[in-house]
Amino acid sequence: MRGDWGVGVTIMRVVSRHEAELPPRSHTLALEPREVRLAERPKSSVRNILSVMAMLLAGSTGSAAQAPASPGTPILVDRNMTAGAGATVTNAAGRLAAHVEDRFVPLRLFEERSKLHRAVNATYRLTKLALFDEPQENWLRVANHEVFGHGGRLRDLFSGHIGYELPPPPPYGRGGGATFFNYDRTPTVEEVLAVSAGGMEANYVLARALAQDAMTEGQWHYRDARRYLYAEYDTIRYILGTSDLEREGHDVGDFRRVYNDLARTLEEKTLSARTLRRDALVSFANPMIAYSYYSTFVSYVWGGHTTSPIPMIHFGETRYLPMARFHLTSFGTEFVIDNAFVRNGRFTDVTLGAGQTIGARTWSVGLQSTRVASIGRWSIDGSGTIWHRPDWGAQLQATTYREVAQRGQHALSLVVQGGWKTDGFTPGDRLHEGAFVRVGAALRPMSRQSP
Repeated sequence: MRGDWGVGVTIMRVVSRHEAELPPRSHTLALEPREVRLAERPKSSVRNILSVMAMLLAGSTGSAAQAPASPGTPILVDRNMTAGAGATVTNAAGRLAAHVEDRFVPLRLFEERSKLHRAVNATYRLTKLALFDEPQENWLRVANHEVFGHGGRLRDLFSGHIGYELPPPPPYGRGGGATFFNYDRTPTVEEVLAVSAGGMEANYVLARALAQDAMTEGQWHYRDARRYLYAEYDTIRYILGTSDLEREGHDVGDFRRVYNDLARTLEEKTLSARTLRRDALVSFANPMIAYSYYSTFVSYVWGGHTTSPIPMIHFGETRYLPMARFHLTSFGTEFVIDNAFVRNGRFTDVTLGAGQTIGARTWSVGLQSTRVASIGRWSIDGSGTIWHRPDWGAQLQATTYREVAQRGQHALSLVVQGGWKTDGFTPGDRLHEGAFVRVGAALRPMSRQSP
């Protein structure tokens, strides 16, 4: 982040800049090290969370009375429009654009009666992808990064002014984006790290939601695949393009400087750009990245299909897919392995995390499951996470859907999401201890079911 950090001044002007292709270079930033605020929680609270997670696991492995409808597209809002809510808005905007395109823009120019006709149609789709689809998905990625990533963390933690710069994407503009803001008080190191990594965090949340929908349905639209690739690559490309000298406003460079300033003060190990680049390579151990390329260029551009399947490992009626990720957090760095299971249209994800904070190793275990319970027109999803970073912490969340109307092959549902967490980082949620609530709606197809 870019800033003028004055001695004794509690209001600081900061800019976080996110470039589309060429990240900014070479800057210096001096930040007075402050104690990272990580609250230590009673172990009884963690035991209570573990009990609830065990109930979620029991519900997720039970048999369903009927296969549920496709997950649909929710739109959620919360008080500060955090990344957890903002990613749903970004995804809904992208899917609305794709729906309009499918309805009004032809998939091919000619009937494919010859190889020439097929080649012309493929060229047409490739041109449409480059001039129409790609600019939209690129801009949505940047908007999600800036508005709901950096902006979401700032609204969660501070009350100062926030502004954005979101120019048109290539080839219609220079692309990239920036967030301008003022801190209204002196931040802790943990808070600055959260703001620095917030843009990548927002796209991490978006990518996970897209992957969940795709695996649940067993297929995805090529526009979802492109949106997923842009979101997943946000962290990968940012880190792989980082050097030891980055100017102010480079998210990863700012993250390293703040982290290393405190680490040197405490005489602990620092983070080098080379280490981050090496660790980020783990994120390529993710089959969904390859599937996104296949969906776009083989299935859509060459084959003329708007949807493509999601291959998974089969254990009887249960489908399974593992994937690995590396990301930056408010406490340091973390490797995450997702173990996704789908059975009878019900999605379950067991998440294992291992990371590094200043002077200590960290770990976390998470469990998420859809349709944990169904009561009349109500259905309930649940998730929980416990961690040691290096203190104990936990988060618990429930999402309820209430069908309120049906029209044709779609049902409109009221969505209420709420939970509670201790101090500590969970992607998309508030940083400090407390309850959180999101409300919104979801349009859910009734006729399509998971295979």
